[in-house]
Amino acid sequence: MDPDFRVDSAPVRAAAQAHWYARTPIGIAVLRYGECSELFKDRRLIQGSAQTLAATGISDGPFAEWMAGGLLSREGEDHLRLRRLVSAAFNQRSIDRLRPFMRETAHRLIDAFAGTGGCEFMAAFAEPYPAWVIAELLGVQAEDFNDFLGYATDIGLGFSFTAGQHRERIEAALAGLIRVCDELVDRRRQKPAGDLISALLVAEAEGERLTSAELRLLVTGLVFAGQDTTRNQLGLAMATFADHPEQWALLRARPELAAGTVEEVMRVRPAVPATSRWAIQDFTFQGLEITAGSQVTLLAAVANTDPAVFGDPSFDVTVPRPAQLTFGGGVHYCLGAGLARAEMCEALPILAARLGDFTVAGPVTWRPPIGIIGPVALPLRFVPGQDG
Repeated sequence: MDPDFRVDSAPVRAAAQAHWYARTPIGIAVLRYGECSELFKDRRLIQGSAQTLAATGISDGPFAEWMAGGLLSREGEDHLRLRRLVSAAFNQRSIDRLRPFMRETAHRLIDAFAGTGGCEFMAAFAEPYPAWVIAELLGVQAEDFNDFLGYATDIGLGFSFTAGQHRERIEAALAGLIRVCDELVDRRRQKPAGDLISALLVAEAEGERLTSAELRLLVTGLVFAGQDTTRNQLGLAMATFADHPEQWALLRARPELAAGTVEEVMRVRPAVPATSRWAIQDFTFQGLEITAGSQVTLLAAVANTDPAVFGDPSFDVTVPRPAQLTFGGGVHYCLGAGLARAEMCEALPILAARLGDFTVAGPVTWRPPIGIIGPVALPLRFVPGQDG
């Protein structure tokens, strides 16, 4: 993988204008909205996280085993059984109950830096905000929070083509996360509460559908997924608004635009710009022969700006759009999409009201451009808004 490759680069967008797919050294890249949407739902393709990880040099060991056993890597009835079970506990009602906590957390974090006129946004807000929300959802104790946050951050290194360079750090973080989650589960076995782990334990006890190993995989997976994508998407949102201050002013003046703003940010600057699928049989799609075992990469970052679907694809928080593809589609549609949307929908208008006009105050450092992407450090300078 070329470390300088960018999914949304000018050559890739030019290729999308010429044809719906391109051939690459690793397989077929799908560039347009309609074809991406169809192939996300095509059961002849599987998610293939283990294959993608192996391409980075990690094909065995605890992290590879964790990835292979997780919800993302499961297929067929086994995947649907676990997904139904988690969905019953992790539903829109449970997410909406967290919205007051999301708002309180956003204000509390901003209170810590609002008077300074500047912050490093990722450390001050984007990292702790979704971590506090998922901690509340799962019932993580305050004294475990810093470890909880650090483990998820380090595991995020495994979702990049440079994962092999960080193997020791990733596996150490996974061991720590498993320890914290096992303690959480043991605590809730003894004393159930109104959190997600308690709900999953009830489902396990009543239906005998979750083994202890499955419960561990689900809880650790939720801890990571509930933080990493939202953290990076918040950073990408602020980087995008830095380039479009007029759109930030619109959100500040019209907070009712928040839901559409979230969709628009994920459309133009997705934290997951591309998703790999692997063919499990030979088949033909729109005249293209796809062979079993081959990789098909769906480029949401390009498809999300397909002019045949979106017309003028320029960033505009006031324009209603067709659904963006950042959360995928089909049976592997992102289970945490509702939580991520709610977190950003609550946070962005509060940030707009309290930070007012802002600029990037120094060099921005970035994660590698393939996998889950976003800023590592995003220094901001701001003029506090009327809400301070």
